[in-house]
Amino acid sequence: MKKLLGIIILTAVSFGAYSQEEETDRSEGKNFVLKFCPTQLVAGEFNFSYEQRIARKFSLELEVGPTISQFGLNFGNQRLWRSDFWDFDPISTDAEAAIGFHVSLAPRFYPMSDDNQLKGLYLSPVLKYRQYNYTTEDINGVLDDARSSLSQAIFRFNMGLQFWPGDGNFSIDMYFGVGLGTFTIKEQYLDNYVDDQGYVQSKWSSSTDTGIRLNAATGIKFGFGM
Repeated sequence: MKKLLGIIILTAVSFGAYSQEEETDRSEGKNFVLKFCPTQLVAGEFNFSYEQRIARKFSLELEVGPTISQFGLNFGNQRLWRSDFWDFDPISTDAEAAIGFHVSLAPRFYPMSDDNQLKGLYLSPVLKYRQYNYTTEDINGVLDDARSSLSQAIFRFNMGLQFWPGDGNFSIDMYFGVGLGTFTIKEQYLDNYVDDQGYVQSKWSSSTDTGIRLNAATGIKFGFGM
């Protein structure tokens, strides 16, 4: 995660430096857009984003928001909650959904734009980190709840179309993207053992599962900008 966040920060700094070199009249055209993506609720995400124009054909978009495990239909959630999903074992049946988070950074290039409007066809590489959390209770009521997680590091290449109906301040952004994502599941589970006095005791033990999966996303964002 530290390496991914470092890449995101470096990308932001690089594009910020580029924007200072680009001679662009910021007094005309669209400079920023605030958006919400309802289709990402399918992934258990509440997805909010901010897009900032940094040059005539370039912008930078930041996405942030919470995630809720067991909410949605994507791989991250169903890998956790369904035992028959691609023949993986599920997490503990005592687990409960919890709040996580996601963050991504995506530079955008509008190859056909010539009016500083943040509109038209765009190409966009996306770096994303997403984490789903869940808690497991001790059925004996002795130990504190344990927190487990599924995290994903995603690199995806998006293609989309953003437009402003009636040339107003309301925007519609439709996109599709494919790429690769890693996943790491860190699960806490109850482990029973016999102590020196011969009594059965319980403790939390952990297991880790990792892998790589194809990542694809499509959706629509609604925004307001000026």
